Amino acid sequence: MKRSLVLPLLLALGLSACGGSSNNEPIKIGFIGPLTGEVSALGKDILHGAQLKLDELNAAGGIKGRPVTLIAEDGRCNATDAANAAQKLVQVDQVVAIHGGECSAETLAAAPIAEAAKVVMLSPSSSNPDVTKAGDFIFRDYPSDALKTKAMAKYFSDKGLKKVAIIAENADFTVGFRDSLKKDLPEGALVFNETVEPGTKDFRTLLTRLKTIPFDVLVDDVNSPANIALLLQQLREQGFKQLVISHDLGDSLEIPKEIGKAAEGFQVINVPTLDPAGDFGKKFIGKYGEPQANLSWGGYGYDVMGILAQAIGSAGTEGPAIRDYLYKLPSYDGVIAKVSFDSNGDIKGIPYVLREVKNGAFVNVSNIAVN
Repeated sequence: MKRSLVLPLLLALGLSACGGSSNNEPIKIGFIGPLTGEVSALGKDILHGAQLKLDELNAAGGIKGRPVTLIAEDGRCNATDAANAAQKLVQVDQVVAIHGGECSAETLAAAPIAEAAKVVMLSPSSSNPDVTKAGDFIFRDYPSDALKTKAMAKYFSDKGLKKVAIIAENADFTVGFRDSLKKDLPEGALVFNETVEPGTKDFRTLLTRLKTIPFDVLVDDVNSPANIALLLQQLREQGFKQLVISHDLGDSLEIPKEIGKAAEGFQVINVPTLDPAGDFGKKFIGKYGEPQANLSWGGYGYDVMGILAQAIGSAGTEGPAIRDYLYKLPSYDGVIAKVSFDSNGDIKGIPYVLREVKNGAFVNVSNIAVN
């Protein structure tokens, strides 16, 4: 049986009346994210960020004195669990909004359910380009891969990396990323394009084939930090010296911890990463310890909860009113970035950073503009 976490927390926010109600019954917000499974480190960091924001808001007395209950469901980074979670949150728990999904598969599966019920979903981390057209009530505080792959293709061009190999896992996020990158690469640049089934642990047969093909860079497009690390380790064991690069799932503390020296020189293109010594980092680590994947996931969880709280405090608890408020939001000053949304519910204006493993840790190398 899929586990459900019910986390009653008071949400404090000195804003205008919430839906005109004067009662003290809880306002219910749902959460869908991978709390177990291969991507659970990401989900737990995001949930901790959301909880941290709720704790801070709690100290100020609630939205018009009403407590908020956060009902967290384990989407397990797959469509079936996420759809079941959305059905429960919407029909049984009757939440006023959903924080999530996290994985693109979760968001795309839950979106039709939330859309039909006129419940706003705000994802902190889904990047599949298809989320752009998932519905009028579907928003995300995270950029589409349609932008991220443009940044990656620009980086390859600037560095003279003309021959690109891709090994992608057959999942919504990774296939979406691969397909978007294919569109952004010059014709003929993609010299090796292979897909593996979810959970693949042994890439050696593919890598033996890859030895016969000249390439400049391999895109490690796998759907969990652990398996990104496995592919990278097996590649180095077979003597490949070429650059290996990945996306946001590769920007994880798990990878250098798991494979040590094999991770040296590994690169990712991601949104800016939060400084553990900054104000948010100190608060997060002080309460939950070191992040399990990346501090920025906690920041996204924190910002999404803050945005939903502000929308509910200003517009009330009805889904269409929350939706309309988010479309008109001029700017929310989050810990990750200043947030506003375009006409598709996509976040506007987040930059990208090239990061590399050096001496066992990720460091920022340079910013990458997307024109």
